Amino acid sequence: MTDVELLAQRARRKAALAEAGLLSRPKATELHPIIDHTLLRSSAREGDIVRLCQEALEWGVASVCVPSAWVPVAARELSGGQVKVGTVAGFPLGALPLEIKVAEILWALEHGTQEVDVVLHLGKLLDGKKDEVLSEMIALREAARGICLKVIVETPFLNDEQKVTLARLASQAKVDFLKTCTGFAGSASLYDVALLKSAAGEETKVKASGGIRTEAQALAMMAVGADRIGTSNTLAILGSAASRTETPTPLF
Repeated sequence: MTDVELLAQRARRKAALAEAGLLSRPKATELHPIIDHTLLRSSAREGDIVRLCQEALEWGVASVCVPSAWVPVAARELSGGQVKVGTVAGFPLGALPLEIKVAEILWALEHGTQEVDVVLHLGKLLDGKKDEVLSEMIALREAARGICLKVIVETPFLNDEQKVTLARLASQAKVDFLKTCTGFAGSASLYDVALLKSAAGEETKVKASGGIRTEAQALAMMAVGADRIGTSNTLAILGSAASRTETPTPLF
């Protein structure tokens, strides 16, 4: 059995246990500080971004994630608070010249972003050009110096060997997070999160993103190793937990 097959076997077992509810799940209150409250719709307006930031502050999440043009607004609204400003680059396809991605990162950094989620040029990996993939990651890491760098790998397009390869390259390039999906090409799976987590090592964390709409899904992702959850359904996820802890209204 190869090392990739061994990692895959362990990940499948962990995912199956989580799916069956047999893994120890975190408390719902532990979700708040690991959620990236996300709004990446092309139709988003300034009022939507302001509301997103207000919700993020109210719920005490990790960050907001907004299109780069809205970074200045998010930075203004979140100034002085604990919630981080996040954005994207090379989004959603990743098939852009590296220079453009670097320019996007630098512009966002200048205007107040503290985290950036960048889509890799996956065609290079699919063509077996691992050295070029590593070079891209290193360049992105250099551009995002001093802020949190998350690299989006679009797991639905990849086989196990490619996922493990990306995880190891990300660790080598000192990427902060591997992120499963953009949400435009499939959803995150428990298996993929478990596999990336086991392959990346301790230095590189995992962000589960894409199709996470419920508290149960988010808690299961945490159980298999997700360090961050990206979702546009934050209020439904956190509100579900909050509603169970509210004091019932007396009948008399």
